[in-house]
Amino acid sequence: MELWRNMDLCLLMRGLWKKDKLTFLHSYRVTKILMSFVRFAKIETEKIKNLELGSLLHDIGKLKVRTEILHKKGKLLEQEYEEMKKHPQLGAEILEKYALPEIVVKMALSHHERWDGNGYPYGLKGKEIPLEARILALADSLEAMTGIRPYRSSLSWEEAYEEIVKGKGTQFDPELASMFLKWMEYEQIPVEYSSSALLENTY
Repeated sequence: MELWRNMDLCLLMRGLWKKDKLTFLHSYRVTKILMSFVRFAKIETEKIKNLELGSLLHDIGKLKVRTEILHKKGKLLEQEYEEMKKHPQLGAEILEKYALPEIVVKMALSHHERWDGNGYPYGLKGKEIPLEARILALADSLEAMTGIRPYRSSLSWEEAYEEIVKGKGTQFDPELASMFLKWMEYEQIPVEYSSSALLENTY
């Protein structure tokens, strides 16, 4: 894995682990989901390394989000949510300092854009959003729905499946979402860090 050969990037991820372990674990699991999907979908080989690296680093901008917001167990206030929404741009600013493929930076910047143009930070629409970021959005959303969060219960795999069905053509690229749903029908990714003990030791 390219990231682990780069000491600077390793230090970034170590910093994320120290600041917010759930975000670090989220990034790891998103990468596992994404890589399983791209193998299933037979994504072009030359894209795979960038997809892996971009998924690991996509939330690195949360290094610059206040810890009390990242760790808040209740619903974010509007001002707090607006600060949280800056993490894609903050992540891109961090990653631009390193000798990374441009698409890795764009994945961090664009993973919260939506197919219908109602995402952030720039309201990109349809294929204005890079393909790699559209793939990442599906893996990111699946992990967010099924992974541990201190402020709500996790959805089941089946419930998450239905949410992705609802998001086809609005939140997600409809063609990619259809392929992702086929992958979900055949693949069950375990929630590897779902024990209450790990959650209790996270903060």
